[in-house]
Amino acid sequence: MCIKCEIGLASLSLEYLFHPRSIAVAGVSGDSDSFNAGLRYLLIMAESGFKGSLHGVNPSGNEVAGFKIYASVRDVPGEVDYVISAIPARFTPQLMNDCVVKGVKAVQFFTAGFSEIEDAGGKKLEAELLSIARSNGIRIVGPNCLGLYCPETGLSFSPQFPRQSGDFAFMAQSGGNSVNCVCEASSRGIYFSKVISFGNAIDLNECDFLEYLADDPKTRVIGVYLEGARDGARFARILRETTKRKPVIVLKAGSTDAGVRAAASHTGSMAGCNDMWESMLRQAGAIRVHSIGEVVDVASVFLRMSFPKGRRALLIGPGGGASVIAADDCARAGLVLPLLPAASREKLKQLIGTETGGGFRNPIDLYRPDLLKQAVEAVGDWDEFDVLLAHLPFELYGLMPDATKDAIRSVFVQAVLSLNESLFKPHAVVLHASTADKSRQQAMELQAKLSQAGFAVFESIGRAASAMNKAIGYYEWRQRAMVGDNGRFL
Repeated sequence: MCIKCEIGLASLSLEYLFHPRSIAVAGVSGDSDSFNAGLRYLLIMAESGFKGSLHGVNPSGNEVAGFKIYASVRDVPGEVDYVISAIPARFTPQLMNDCVVKGVKAVQFFTAGFSEIEDAGGKKLEAELLSIARSNGIRIVGPNCLGLYCPETGLSFSPQFPRQSGDFAFMAQSGGNSVNCVCEASSRGIYFSKVISFGNAIDLNECDFLEYLADDPKTRVIGVYLEGARDGARFARILRETTKRKPVIVLKAGSTDAGVRAAASHTGSMAGCNDMWESMLRQAGAIRVHSIGEVVDVASVFLRMSFPKGRRALLIGPGGGASVIAADDCARAGLVLPLLPAASREKLKQLIGTETGGGFRNPIDLYRPDLLKQAVEAVGDWDEFDVLLAHLPFELYGLMPDATKDAIRSVFVQAVLSLNESLFKPHAVVLHASTADKSRQQAMELQAKLSQAGFAVFESIGRAASAMNKAIGYYEWRQRAMVGDNGRFL
């Protein structure tokens, strides 16, 4: 079967996971003295606007937080499409047998204590669950995972997650990294179509979910956190075909001896040789990153910026030593800072005044954000740059009183917002802030305003430059891949 057909079938076969009509959560109790994961799932999905029916399951029955609790999945009235297990591992085979009787389509196991603990009993339990599932047509998500987030239908596993949908998807073997990615991205105005935390992946795995997301019309960009792969050859094949259609950003962990050991104890994954992974990801056209922040950085370029045609950057903002560091950061990341021509520099001198204490060669040192729009317009007829980076270091105005600094930041935001009216090249914003509480909070507030207006916002010029270089590299790879496929994208 061709890969295109495989991807289409994967889409059809997994779509129901994200659109269940009825969910039962096993392991809901009224015990307020301990963490009650089962109850948390029910409450979070109710708060997230889940559109179907929600039911709790516990042998003791009763009622908890307004939810009627049933003694067994078998006792839940009507059909149950999806079950979440938050019970001890030793009880999971009975839960699976109840799901068989009830005709459940899929079970997600928050439950841990299987192969990841390197215990013979855990591995035996895992094998038993898989045997029951495969014999009866039930799909398993997990175990040892947080599950699915789909804001469109109200599926969720965190009260922090926004209800707004977007076109970024993230799939991960780590629940914690899934939460980190959603929180980081949403703070920068990037929202999700789906998030998949799949843990040990004893049944549905990274290959199945990547196939699904490749064909998902509501997903434009895919992020992946992996510790290892169940079927490396299949994953490589699917990845290469997917990247011809949409960008795939991969955070492959376990690249050191310490990371390999951590991956084995976390999800039971065999991380594999880092050099082998590096080669495979490069050949497949995936974008490799090394942190959740980088995942979001690169996604921001794809989702919040028009495509930069090249690597020539124009930097503008308060300068001096900051400009020198910025120039180094861009060069290290792979961007080029072309020299501004004399005619453009003369226009800037007339607008801003002397170059004393700064410069107009590129970077353009601009300490007055109220002149940002005019400065950009002054060099607007110069066509030797592909992308503009406007930046604001929060601590640069150190001698000024706080009220003046606040005014400068406000003016900077308004000036940046006006760029959409006068600049038709890709552009982004960098807000440098220290770890000081006040500075950080102010940066987050400005970031929110600019993100809401559709800007790509970064924490440093180095991170922005690196993300842009990686995105441009992907477009170049895809162009070569298209030519290799006789000019056709799959």
